[in-house]
Amino acid sequence: MKVILATLVFLLILAVLHSEANEEPVNKLTSHLCCFTYISRKVPLRIVKGYDRTSDQCPTPGVIFLMQQGRQICANPNVAWVQEYIRHLDHASKLSGSTGARMAKGV
Repeated sequence: MKVILATLVFLLILAVLHSEANEEPVNKLTSHLCCFTYISRKVPLRIVKGYDRTSDQCPTPGVIFLMQQGRQICANPNVAWVQEYIRHLDHASKLSGSTGARMAKGV
């Protein structure tokens, strides 16, 4: 009886460890953040430092803008001003020779 109980406990611990090893950490990368609501108003472009798109694994598409203060906001990628900001940020990053206006992973 004790052997069976010890075996069951061992298998349970093994199953838990296996499932945790296969899980990807939440918010490991910026692109793993998801947007559940969008900002309802246009923000001033001058305070936007960069952007990233949400992961394909998210339930809804989104663009995450990084603001000067370090705050992140979600915007609807189908809205005209959001697309305009993305074009502007991409163009500005090409002119400056940087790697892009997209946010660094892990921000």
